[in-house]
Amino acid sequence: MPNNITTADLLRASEGAMDALTGAVTRLDEQLNLMERGGAKSDRTLSGRKMIHPAPQGGPALAGGTGYKMHHGAHGAVYELSAGVKMADVLAPKAQPEIPLDRWLSAALIGERCEDKAARDFVRETKDLTGGTTGILLPEVFQGEWIDNLRANMVLEAAGMATATMTGKTVTASRVAADPTVGWRAEGGAVAESDPTFELRQLVAKSVAVRAQASVELAQDSPDFGAQLLNVFSRVLAAEIDRVGLVGTGASNEPRGIQNTSGVGAVAAVGSPIPQDFITGLQTLLNANVELGRADRNAIMSPRTWATLESLQSADGQPIMRPKAIENMVYRPTKSIPDDLGVGNDESIAILGDFADLVMGVRLEASVEALRLQTYASNLLLEFVGHARVDFLVRRPASFVVLSGITT
Repeated sequence: MPNNITTADLLRASEGAMDALTGAVTRLDEQLNLMERGGAKSDRTLSGRKMIHPAPQGGPALAGGTGYKMHHGAHGAVYELSAGVKMADVLAPKAQPEIPLDRWLSAALIGERCEDKAARDFVRETKDLTGGTTGILLPEVFQGEWIDNLRANMVLEAAGMATATMTGKTVTASRVAADPTVGWRAEGGAVAESDPTFELRQLVAKSVAVRAQASVELAQDSPDFGAQLLNVFSRVLAAEIDRVGLVGTGASNEPRGIQNTSGVGAVAAVGSPIPQDFITGLQTLLNANVELGRADRNAIMSPRTWATLESLQSADGQPIMRPKAIENMVYRPTKSIPDDLGVGNDESIAILGDFADLVMGVRLEASVEALRLQTYASNLLLEFVGHARVDFLVRRPASFVVLSGITT
Protein backbone atom coordinates (compact mmCIF):
# COMPACT_ATOMS: atom_id res chain seq x y z
CA MET A 1 0.00 0.00 0.00
CA PRO A 2 1.43 3.44 -0.93
CA ASN A 3 2.48 5.52 2.08
CA ASN A 4 0.33 8.52 1.12
CA ILE A 5 -3.00 6.63 1.51
CA THR A 6 -4.35 6.98 5.03
CA THR A 7 -6.95 5.07 6.97
CA ALA A 8 -9.29 8.04 6.62
CA ASP A 9 -8.96 7.83 2.82
CA LEU A 10 -9.90 4.15 2.88
CA LEU A 11 -12.90 4.87 5.13
CA ARG A 12 -14.17 7.60 2.79
CA ALA A 13 -13.76 5.30 -0.22
CA SER A 14 -15.70 2.53 1.52
CA GLU A 15 -18.49 4.92 2.45
CA GLY A 16 -18.68 6.13 -1.16
CA ALA A 17 -18.91 2.57 -2.48
CA MET A 18 -21.64 1.78 0.03
CA ASP A 19 -23.61 4.88 -0.98
CA ALA A 20 -23.35 3.88 -4.65
CA LEU A 21 -24.54 0.34 -3.90
CA THR A 22 -27.45 1.63 -1.80
CA GLY A 23 -28.48 3.96 -4.62
CA ALA A 24 -28.35 1.14 -7.16
CA VAL A 25 -30.51 -1.11 -4.98
CA THR A 26 -33.01 1.70 -4.45
CA ARG A 27 -33.29 2.32 -8.20
CA LEU A 28 -33.75 -1.40 -8.84
CA ASP A 29 -36.52 -1.56 -6.22
CA GLU A 30 -38.25 1.40 -7.85
CA GLN A 31 -38.10 -0.30 -11.27
CA LEU A 32 -39.48 -3.57 -9.88
CA ASN A 33 -42.29 -1.74 -8.08
CA LEU A 34 -43.13 0.09 -11.29
CA MET A 35 -43.29 -3.16 -13.26
CA GLU A 36 -45.42 -4.83 -10.60
CA ARG A 37 -47.87 -1.93 -10.64
CA GLY A 38 -48.05 -2.30 -14.41
CA GLY A 39 -48.70 -6.05 -14.11
CA ALA A 40 -45.46 -7.26 -15.68
CA LYS A 41 -42.50 -9.36 -14.69
CA SER A 42 -38.96 -9.13 -15.96
CA ASP A 43 -36.16 -11.51 -16.66
CA ARG A 44 -33.06 -11.58 -18.84
CA THR A 45 -32.06 -13.90 -21.64
CA LEU A 46 -28.61 -15.44 -21.80
CA SER A 47 -27.61 -12.65 -24.16
CA GLY A 48 -28.44 -10.08 -21.47
CA ARG A 49 -31.43 -8.52 -23.25
CA LYS A 50 -34.28 -7.66 -20.90
CA MET A 51 -37.60 -9.34 -21.63
CA ILE A 52 -40.89 -7.92 -20.30
CA HIS A 53 -43.72 -10.42 -19.94
CA PRO A 54 -47.18 -8.89 -19.63
CA ALA A 55 -49.39 -10.39 -16.98
CA PRO A 56 -52.55 -12.13 -18.21
CA GLN A 57 -55.72 -10.14 -17.83
CA GLY A 58 -57.15 -10.92 -14.41
CA GLY A 59 -54.21 -12.96 -13.16
CA PRO A 60 -50.52 -12.87 -12.32
CA ALA A 61 -47.74 -13.59 -14.77
CA LEU A 62 -46.17 -17.02 -14.60
CA ALA A 63 -42.69 -17.24 -13.10
CA GLY A 64 -40.36 -15.58 -15.57
CA GLY A 65 -43.18 -15.24 -18.09
CA THR A 66 -42.44 -18.70 -19.52
CA GLY A 67 -44.90 -21.19 -20.92
CA TYR A 68 -47.28 -18.86 -22.74
CA LYS A 69 -47.39 -15.81 -24.96
CA MET A 70 -50.06 -13.23 -25.58
CA HIS A 71 -50.99 -11.15 -28.60
CA HIS A 72 -53.99 -9.03 -29.47
CA GLY A 73 -56.53 -10.32 -31.96
CA ALA A 74 -59.56 -8.67 -33.51
CA HIS A 75 -61.71 -9.49 -30.48
CA GLY A 76 -59.22 -9.13 -27.65
CA ALA A 77 -56.20 -10.83 -26.11
CA VAL A 78 -55.27 -14.28 -27.43
CA TYR A 79 -53.14 -16.53 -25.23
CA GLU A 80 -51.07 -19.40 -26.60
CA LEU A 81 -50.02 -21.96 -24.01
CA SER A 82 -47.28 -24.54 -24.29
CA ALA A 83 -48.08 -28.12 -23.34
CA GLY A 84 -48.20 -28.57 -19.58
CA VAL A 85 -49.07 -24.95 -18.79
CA LYS A 86 -52.46 -24.74 -17.09
CA MET A 87 -55.01 -22.41 -18.59
CA ALA A 88 -56.51 -21.84 -15.14
CA ASP A 89 -53.16 -20.41 -13.97
CA VAL A 90 -53.00 -18.00 -16.90
CA LEU A 91 -56.63 -16.89 -17.07
CA ALA A 92 -57.89 -17.24 -13.50
CA PRO A 93 -58.86 -14.05 -11.68
CA LYS A 94 -56.88 -12.75 -8.72
CA ALA A 95 -59.43 -14.18 -6.28
CA GLN A 96 -59.10 -17.95 -6.76
CA PRO A 97 -62.20 -20.10 -6.11
CA GLU A 98 -62.38 -21.42 -2.58
CA ILE A 99 -63.07 -24.97 -3.83
CA PRO A 100 -62.02 -26.94 -6.93
CA LEU A 101 -64.30 -27.71 -9.84
CA ASP A 102 -65.23 -31.27 -8.86
CA ARG A 103 -66.33 -30.23 -5.35
CA TRP A 104 -68.33 -27.30 -6.75
CA LEU A 105 -70.06 -29.63 -9.20
CA SER A 106 -71.01 -32.12 -6.47
CA ALA A 107 -72.37 -29.39 -4.18
CA ALA A 108 -74.25 -27.68 -7.01
CA LEU A 109 -75.91 -30.96 -8.00
CA ILE A 110 -76.66 -32.41 -4.57
CA GLY A 111 -77.72 -29.13 -3.03
CA GLU A 112 -78.45 -28.79 0.66
CA ARG A 113 -77.89 -32.51 1.26
CA CYS A 114 -74.23 -32.21 0.27
CA GLU A 115 -72.01 -33.28 3.19
CA ASP A 116 -69.10 -31.12 1.99
CA LYS A 117 -69.98 -28.08 4.11
CA ALA A 118 -67.32 -25.78 2.64
CA ALA A 119 -68.41 -26.57 -0.90
CA ARG A 120 -72.11 -26.29 -0.01
CA ASP A 121 -71.59 -22.89 1.64
CA PHE A 122 -69.54 -21.63 -1.31
CA VAL A 123 -72.18 -22.73 -3.82
CA ARG A 124 -74.95 -21.22 -1.71
CA GLU A 125 -73.13 -17.90 -1.56
CA THR A 126 -72.70 -17.87 -5.34
CA LYS A 127 -76.37 -18.88 -5.76
CA ASP A 128 -75.50 -21.98 -7.81
CA LEU A 129 -77.51 -24.54 -5.82
CA THR A 130 -79.98 -26.50 -7.95
CA GLY A 131 -83.56 -25.50 -7.47
CA GLY A 132 -84.90 -24.26 -10.77
CA THR A 133 -86.25 -26.26 -13.67
CA THR A 134 -83.54 -25.50 -16.19
CA GLY A 135 -80.49 -26.50 -14.12
CA ILE A 136 -77.04 -24.98 -13.67
CA LEU A 137 -74.20 -23.79 -15.89
CA LEU A 138 -70.51 -23.97 -15.10
CA PRO A 139 -69.41 -20.55 -13.77
CA GLU A 140 -66.84 -18.64 -15.80
CA VAL A 141 -64.27 -18.92 -13.01
CA PHE A 142 -64.07 -22.71 -13.57
CA GLN A 143 -63.90 -22.75 -17.38
CA GLY A 144 -60.11 -22.70 -17.48
CA GLU A 145 -60.00 -25.68 -15.10
CA TRP A 146 -62.56 -27.55 -17.21
CA ILE A 147 -60.45 -27.05 -20.36
CA ASP A 148 -57.35 -28.12 -18.42
CA ASN A 149 -59.16 -31.35 -17.50
CA LEU A 150 -59.76 -32.01 -21.19
CA ARG A 151 -56.15 -31.27 -22.09
CA ALA A 152 -54.83 -33.49 -19.30
CA ASN A 153 -56.60 -36.46 -20.91
CA MET A 154 -55.36 -35.77 -24.45
CA VAL A 155 -52.50 -37.69 -26.05
CA LEU A 156 -51.77 -34.63 -28.21
CA GLU A 157 -51.20 -32.55 -25.07
CA ALA A 158 -48.81 -35.21 -23.77
CA ALA A 159 -46.94 -35.08 -27.08
CA GLY A 160 -46.43 -31.31 -26.87
CA MET A 161 -49.38 -29.67 -28.64
CA ALA A 162 -49.89 -25.93 -28.12
CA THR A 163 -53.27 -24.49 -27.04
CA ALA A 164 -54.60 -21.06 -28.02
CA THR A 165 -57.63 -19.26 -26.65
CA MET A 166 -60.16 -18.10 -29.24
CA THR A 167 -61.77 -14.74 -28.53
CA GLY A 168 -64.24 -15.12 -31.39
CA LYS A 169 -65.77 -17.91 -33.45
CA THR A 170 -63.11 -17.31 -36.11
CA VAL A 171 -59.47 -16.44 -35.45
CA THR A 172 -57.09 -15.67 -38.31
CA ALA A 173 -53.65 -17.23 -38.08
CA SER A 174 -50.74 -18.01 -40.38
CA ARG A 175 -48.92 -21.19 -41.22
CA VAL A 176 -45.64 -22.01 -42.93
CA ALA A 177 -46.53 -23.35 -46.37
CA ALA A 178 -42.91 -23.97 -47.37
CA ASP A 179 -39.44 -22.98 -46.29
CA PRO A 180 -38.03 -20.05 -48.31
CA THR A 181 -35.28 -20.48 -50.89
CA VAL A 182 -31.75 -19.58 -49.81
CA GLY A 183 -29.09 -18.64 -52.33
CA TRP A 184 -25.71 -16.97 -52.65
CA ARG A 185 -25.65 -13.71 -54.57
CA ALA A 186 -23.11 -11.38 -56.08
CA GLU A 187 -22.79 -7.95 -54.53
CA GLY A 188 -25.64 -5.87 -55.94
CA GLY A 189 -27.25 -8.98 -57.43
CA ALA A 190 -30.90 -9.98 -57.14
CA VAL A 191 -32.15 -12.16 -54.31
CA ALA A 192 -33.49 -15.47 -55.58
CA GLU A 193 -37.28 -15.66 -55.65
CA SER A 194 -39.26 -18.46 -53.99
CA ASP A 195 -42.85 -19.57 -53.65
CA PRO A 196 -44.94 -17.90 -50.94
CA THR A 197 -43.66 -19.01 -47.55
CA PHE A 198 -46.59 -18.03 -45.32
CA GLU A 199 -50.31 -18.34 -45.92
CA LEU A 200 -53.40 -17.36 -43.97
CA ARG A 201 -55.48 -19.98 -42.23
CA GLN A 202 -58.48 -19.59 -39.95
CA LEU A 203 -59.35 -21.36 -36.74
CA VAL A 204 -63.13 -21.78 -36.78
CA ALA A 205 -64.64 -23.00 -33.50
CA LYS A 206 -66.58 -26.23 -33.99
CA SER A 207 -68.77 -27.72 -31.29
CA VAL A 208 -68.36 -31.16 -29.72
CA ALA A 209 -70.65 -32.40 -26.96
CA VAL A 210 -71.54 -35.43 -24.83
CA ARG A 211 -74.74 -36.13 -22.93
CA ALA A 212 -75.48 -38.44 -20.00
CA GLN A 213 -78.18 -39.15 -17.43
CA ALA A 214 -78.25 -40.04 -13.76
CA SER A 215 -80.96 -40.29 -11.16
CA VAL A 216 -81.42 -37.60 -8.54
CA GLU A 217 -80.95 -40.26 -5.86
CA LEU A 218 -77.56 -41.29 -7.30
CA ALA A 219 -76.36 -37.70 -7.52
CA GLN A 220 -77.43 -37.03 -3.95
CA ASP A 221 -76.19 -40.26 -2.35
CA SER A 222 -72.76 -40.43 -4.03
CA PRO A 223 -70.40 -37.90 -2.39
CA ASP A 224 -67.90 -38.07 -5.27
CA PHE A 225 -70.45 -37.97 -8.10
CA GLY A 226 -69.19 -34.59 -9.27
CA ALA A 227 -65.65 -35.93 -9.64
CA GLN A 228 -66.89 -39.04 -11.47
CA LEU A 229 -68.98 -36.99 -13.88
CA LEU A 230 -66.10 -34.62 -14.53
CA ASN A 231 -63.65 -37.45 -15.15
CA VAL A 232 -65.84 -39.44 -17.52
CA PHE A 233 -66.81 -36.36 -19.55
CA SER A 234 -63.15 -35.27 -19.73
CA ARG A 235 -62.02 -38.69 -20.98
CA VAL A 236 -64.59 -39.18 -23.72
CA LEU A 237 -64.40 -35.60 -25.00
CA ALA A 238 -60.59 -35.65 -24.93
CA ALA A 239 -60.53 -38.89 -26.95
CA GLU A 240 -62.77 -37.38 -29.63
CA ILE A 241 -60.83 -34.10 -29.76
CA ASP A 242 -57.62 -36.16 -30.08
CA ARG A 243 -59.19 -38.08 -32.97
CA VAL A 244 -60.00 -35.01 -35.02
CA GLY A 245 -56.62 -33.43 -34.23
CA LEU A 246 -54.94 -36.56 -35.60
CA VAL A 247 -57.20 -37.83 -38.41
CA GLY A 248 -60.08 -35.32 -38.68
CA THR A 249 -61.35 -34.82 -42.24
CA GLY A 250 -62.46 -31.19 -42.00
CA ALA A 251 -65.94 -32.27 -43.15
CA SER A 252 -69.21 -32.99 -41.32
CA ASN A 253 -68.63 -30.21 -38.78
CA GLU A 254 -65.32 -31.67 -37.53
CA PRO A 255 -61.87 -30.00 -37.66
CA ARG A 256 -59.13 -31.09 -40.06
CA GLY A 257 -56.36 -33.09 -38.44
CA ILE A 258 -52.71 -33.77 -39.18
CA GLN A 259 -53.32 -36.72 -41.52
CA ASN A 260 -55.51 -34.73 -43.89
CA THR A 261 -53.42 -31.55 -43.96
CA SER A 262 -51.60 -30.93 -47.24
CA GLY A 263 -47.81 -30.73 -47.02
CA VAL A 264 -47.41 -33.38 -44.30
CA GLY A 265 -44.66 -35.94 -44.98
CA ALA A 266 -45.57 -39.53 -45.82
CA VAL A 267 -44.18 -43.05 -45.48
CA ALA A 268 -46.65 -45.32 -47.30
CA ALA A 269 -47.46 -49.05 -47.33
CA VAL A 270 -45.76 -49.91 -44.04
CA GLY A 271 -47.47 -53.28 -43.62
CA SER A 272 -46.37 -54.93 -40.38
CA PRO A 273 -44.50 -52.17 -38.53
CA ILE A 274 -40.86 -52.49 -37.50
CA PRO A 275 -38.55 -49.90 -35.87
CA GLN A 276 -36.86 -49.16 -39.20
CA ASP A 277 -40.16 -47.67 -40.44
CA PHE A 278 -39.90 -45.04 -37.72
CA ILE A 279 -36.30 -44.30 -38.67
CA THR A 280 -37.52 -43.73 -42.24
CA GLY A 281 -40.09 -41.34 -40.82
CA LEU A 282 -37.37 -39.49 -38.92
CA GLN A 283 -35.33 -39.24 -42.13
CA THR A 284 -38.34 -37.60 -43.81
CA LEU A 285 -38.56 -35.06 -40.99
CA LEU A 286 -34.82 -34.35 -41.05
CA ASN A 287 -35.02 -33.72 -44.81
CA ALA A 288 -37.75 -31.18 -43.98
CA ASN A 289 -35.43 -29.29 -41.58
CA VAL A 290 -37.03 -30.58 -38.39
CA GLU A 291 -34.55 -30.70 -35.52
CA LEU A 292 -33.74 -34.29 -34.56
CA GLY A 293 -34.11 -33.54 -30.85
CA ARG A 294 -37.75 -32.58 -31.47
CA ALA A 295 -38.58 -35.04 -34.25
CA ASP A 296 -37.67 -38.17 -32.29
CA ARG A 297 -39.64 -37.46 -29.12
CA ASN A 298 -43.09 -38.90 -29.88
CA ALA A 299 -44.89 -41.37 -32.10
CA ILE A 300 -48.68 -41.57 -31.79
CA MET A 301 -50.30 -44.82 -32.93
CA SER A 302 -53.21 -47.16 -32.33
CA PRO A 303 -53.10 -49.70 -29.49
CA ARG A 304 -52.82 -52.49 -32.10
CA THR A 305 -49.70 -50.92 -33.64
CA TRP A 306 -48.21 -50.34 -30.19
CA ALA A 307 -48.78 -53.98 -29.20
CA THR A 308 -47.14 -55.21 -32.43
CA LEU A 309 -44.04 -53.08 -31.88
CA GLU A 310 -43.72 -54.05 -28.22
CA SER A 311 -44.08 -57.75 -29.07
CA LEU A 312 -41.35 -57.95 -31.73
CA GLN A 313 -39.02 -60.90 -31.18
CA SER A 314 -35.93 -62.32 -32.82
CA ALA A 315 -35.79 -65.81 -34.33
CA ASP A 316 -34.77 -67.25 -30.97
CA GLY A 317 -37.70 -65.62 -29.15
CA GLN A 318 -35.80 -62.73 -27.57
CA PRO A 319 -37.31 -59.21 -27.51
CA ILE A 320 -35.90 -57.00 -30.25
CA MET A 321 -34.20 -53.91 -28.88
CA ARG A 322 -34.94 -50.57 -30.50
CA PRO A 323 -32.20 -49.03 -32.65
CA LYS A 324 -30.29 -46.23 -30.94
CA ALA A 325 -31.92 -43.61 -33.20
CA ILE A 326 -35.35 -44.20 -31.61
CA GLU A 327 -34.48 -45.65 -28.22
CA ASN A 328 -35.85 -42.56 -26.45
CA MET A 329 -38.93 -42.12 -28.64
CA VAL A 330 -42.16 -42.36 -26.64
CA TYR A 331 -44.72 -44.66 -28.26
CA ARG A 332 -48.11 -43.13 -27.40
CA PRO A 333 -51.02 -45.53 -28.05
CA THR A 334 -54.50 -44.08 -28.34
CA LYS A 335 -57.83 -45.44 -29.49
CA SER A 336 -58.29 -42.10 -31.26
CA ILE A 337 -56.28 -43.56 -34.17
CA PRO A 338 -58.47 -46.22 -35.83
CA ASP A 339 -57.49 -49.60 -37.29
CA ASP A 340 -60.15 -49.65 -40.03
CA LEU A 341 -58.59 -47.27 -42.56
CA GLY A 342 -57.57 -48.02 -46.16
CA VAL A 343 -59.26 -49.95 -48.94
CA GLY A 344 -59.59 -53.11 -46.88
CA ASN A 345 -60.75 -51.28 -43.76
CA ASP A 346 -57.94 -52.95 -41.83
CA GLU A 347 -55.17 -50.35 -41.92
CA SER A 348 -53.89 -47.83 -39.41
CA ILE A 349 -51.37 -44.99 -39.22
CA ALA A 350 -48.69 -43.61 -36.91
CA ILE A 351 -47.74 -39.94 -36.68
CA LEU A 352 -44.32 -38.54 -35.82
CA GLY A 353 -43.15 -34.95 -35.63
CA ASP A 354 -42.74 -31.78 -33.64
CA PHE A 355 -46.15 -31.54 -32.01
CA ALA A 356 -45.47 -28.00 -30.81
CA ASP A 357 -46.35 -27.06 -34.41
CA LEU A 358 -49.92 -28.25 -33.84
CA VAL A 359 -52.22 -25.65 -32.28
CA MET A 360 -55.59 -26.41 -30.73
CA GLY A 361 -57.79 -23.33 -30.65
CA VAL A 362 -60.45 -23.41 -27.94
CA ARG A 363 -63.28 -21.10 -27.04
CA LEU A 364 -63.63 -20.36 -23.34
CA GLU A 365 -67.33 -21.20 -23.42
CA ALA A 366 -66.42 -24.88 -22.91
CA SER A 367 -68.56 -26.05 -20.05
CA VAL A 368 -70.52 -28.64 -18.12
CA GLU A 369 -74.26 -28.17 -17.66
CA ALA A 370 -76.77 -29.97 -15.46
CA LEU A 371 -80.31 -29.79 -16.80
CA ARG A 372 -83.74 -30.59 -15.41
CA LEU A 373 -85.78 -31.47 -18.47
CA GLN A 374 -88.84 -33.66 -19.11
CA THR A 375 -86.95 -36.67 -17.76
CA TYR A 376 -86.77 -34.96 -14.36
CA ALA A 377 -90.49 -34.38 -14.18
CA SER A 378 -91.33 -37.96 -15.23
CA ASN A 379 -88.73 -40.09 -13.42
CA LEU A 380 -86.35 -37.76 -11.55
CA LEU A 381 -83.49 -38.14 -14.04
CA LEU A 382 -80.99 -35.34 -14.38
CA GLU A 383 -79.42 -34.62 -17.77
CA PHE A 384 -75.74 -33.69 -17.97
CA VAL A 385 -74.08 -32.11 -21.00
CA GLY A 386 -70.38 -31.48 -21.47
CA HIS A 387 -69.28 -29.46 -24.47
CA ALA A 388 -66.34 -27.64 -25.98
CA ARG A 389 -65.67 -25.55 -29.10
CA VAL A 390 -62.33 -26.25 -30.73
CA ASP A 391 -60.40 -26.27 -34.00
CA PHE A 392 -56.90 -27.32 -35.06
CA LEU A 393 -54.17 -25.63 -37.08
CA VAL A 394 -51.04 -27.40 -38.32
CA ARG A 395 -48.67 -24.47 -38.10
CA ARG A 396 -45.96 -26.12 -40.22
CA PRO A 397 -47.12 -29.24 -42.10
CA ALA A 398 -43.56 -30.32 -42.89
CA SER A 399 -43.00 -30.79 -39.15
CA PHE A 400 -45.04 -34.01 -39.31
CA VAL A 401 -44.88 -37.35 -41.11
CA VAL A 402 -47.62 -39.99 -41.37
CA LEU A 403 -46.70 -43.66 -41.56
CA SER A 404 -49.68 -45.25 -43.35
CA GLY A 405 -50.80 -48.69 -44.47
CA ILE A 406 -50.04 -50.33 -41.11
CA THR A 407 -51.82 -53.68 -41.18
CA THR A 408 -50.95 -55.27 -37.83
